[in-house]
Amino acid sequence: MYYIQSSAYISHQDTFRKKGFSKNLSENISTLIKPDYKEFINPSLIRRMSEVLRMSVACGSAALKDAGVITADAIIAGTGLGCLMDTEKFLNNVITIQGGMLPPTSFIQSTHNTIAGQLSLALSCHSYNMTHTQNSLSFEYALSDAMLMLDEQSGNILAGAADEYIDPLQPVANHFGLNRFPLTSGAGFFVLSDKVSAHTQAVLADVLAINDSDENVCKDFLQRNQLSVPDLILTDGYRDDNLRQLRQNFSETPVIPYTPLCGTYATSSAFAMHLAIDILQEKTTHVSGSEIKQHRTALVINQLLPGHTGLILIKNHEA
Repeated sequence: MYYIQSSAYISHQDTFRKKGFSKNLSENISTLIKPDYKEFINPSLIRRMSEVLRMSVACGSAALKDAGVITADAIIAGTGLGCLMDTEKFLNNVITIQGGMLPPTSFIQSTHNTIAGQLSLALSCHSYNMTHTQNSLSFEYALSDAMLMLDEQSGNILAGAADEYIDPLQPVANHFGLNRFPLTSGAGFFVLSDKVSAHTQAVLADVLAINDSDENVCKDFLQRNQLSVPDLILTDGYRDDNLRQLRQNFSETPVIPYTPLCGTYATSSAFAMHLAIDILQEKTTHVSGSEIKQHRTALVINQLLPGHTGLILIKNHEA
């Protein structure tokens, strides 16, 4: 069993350390709702961090604190596009300096593994440190890695995801048809353990990341978990045909699109997992116009990119 001891998420909803936020979701996702970073990061370091690093370190620190854990036994991050603000800054320096000596800071901080590296430095965690970057399935691969580690050893693993928005992404999103919902930012981390505790919020029952979007993938996934129908389905909802098919196949289950609630970014399925945990834990009965009658299981379906499917099954640990 894989137990979720805590979760912390920064998004365009009021999610950060707010239990029951699923009961008060907003339709306005124009603004990223940030905490006071000084509570979690040394003020002298904040000004040197881009937004995605601030979000990640704050969420990682908060998740460990809420789980009653001093330091993690491993840090595993998923990111689709990495630290875009620093990448943009570095490329602008290349253009403006025109062959002169480039300042190294923006290049060093532009790499994808900077997120997990900064967490390691901030939390003094010198154990296993890994970054997964597989487009829209980056978070699912990070969770799978954490589960494999827990199969081999006991401990507390900090696993999560982060991605940020910069203006040059908009024409790219328009070209690939990913402009149905606003492009946004988000970061979240979860403390996973192989033992239940007083802090346990939910159970991570299973995860699957596969380059296939056939409807049987979801059915087979549920079957291998001895489950015919989950109590709740959270799906990206980006394509109407996928949404109609899900509602047809699971006519008795509320199917709720999560992208309209958090916006579009590569690892938004991490937001969906955080939302699912809150719904099951707080027994939220109404979300986005859908009524939720049972609170035992929740399935997150991520099909943001065609031909790619990520599945995350969450269970109420009290069920």
